[in-house]
Amino acid sequence: MRILIEPNDVLMFRESKPYTAGEAHLARSIFPLPQAIAGALRSAILINNNFSDEACEFTGYKEDEPKFEILGHFLFKDKEFFSTPLDVVKAKGVEGYFFVKPLFLEHWNRFIFKGKSIHFESVGGFLSFENLIEYLREDLNEDELEDIVRHDLIIKESRIGIKLGDTKTTEEGFLYKAEFLRLSKCVKISVWIGEDGGKLNRLLGNNGLIRLGGECRFARFEVKDENPLSKLEKVWDEIKEEINRNGEFKLYVATPLLVKNDNRYTWDVMHLLENELNVRIRNIYPLVGKPLVFSGWNYANNRPKPNRYAIPSGSVYFVEFEGKIELDRPYLKLGKLKGLGYGLCFMGVGKW
Repeated sequence: MRILIEPNDVLMFRESKPYTAGEAHLARSIFPLPQAIAGALRSAILINNNFSDEACEFTGYKEDEPKFEILGHFLFKDKEFFSTPLDVVKAKGVEGYFFVKPLFLEHWNRFIFKGKSIHFESVGGFLSFENLIEYLREDLNEDELEDIVRHDLIIKESRIGIKLGDTKTTEEGFLYKAEFLRLSKCVKISVWIGEDGGKLNRLLGNNGLIRLGGECRFARFEVKDENPLSKLEKVWDEIKEEINRNGEFKLYVATPLLVKNDNRYTWDVMHLLENELNVRIRNIYPLVGKPLVFSGWNYANNRPKPNRYAIPSGSVYFVEFEGKIELDRPYLKLGKLKGLGYGLCFMGVGKW
């Protein structure tokens, strides 16, 4: 099941950096993290059902995660769009976009990433789900990358303001700039729901309004009884067969991933993969982005939440393994806060 959310206006999802009027002048907005979307749905269910015992239990009132499962949320324009994988890059002096792959240097016992240039950066933007499936099948052609990566789905919009006092006059030192997000025309947010989708639909309703993000912004939602993973399910056996033949795969991080080992947040997913897939990982080469730092406020218990550090969506792990992957479903859910939509990963063919 998917829920399509269409904002009525711009949206504000502030970054974790503290903002106090008079001390800071810039409030930045980031792409909504999973707990922002989950929180909007949980709040709507609680309000629609007058905080009934059933609604409180189902939404996990005063708990970190609800009883229903959110697989993830993505931009949507007739189809889902995902963060472009970080191994799709560009470089100064090199025409077009290209792929990079890991190269292990035995003499130094280290690895680097190789491509048309050793100096590269991620291209950013978004890929459609169809193009992402081609990427997972290793069917994407480098020559078409620049044409299919989208940078026009979401726009940052700045607004200037100043604080007014009790007498409706401006106060010195309180000029500020707020950065909002505006979805382009016909672009929505698609939320994928896993287990207990039917009960969620009953408690939430088929359509309506929800409050989303800061600044009291509202959005319309509509529940669709559809399987958003159907296209990937059709080719998963083919992808899995090729992965087992090569003994290598790419792990694409579709939603931010929270990994915690020995009470510390880390990028190391080796043990998670071994436990989930029942294989032995020989080598793993991470190509990950800057950690997403977030905290927030716990309204139920009236206290701040601790800082957490997530691996950003679009990150890619190149994995060499021994054994046989027998995963039936075409995705993995790894790490912490999976019920909120964190940790959705896809496996793809990898040859390097």
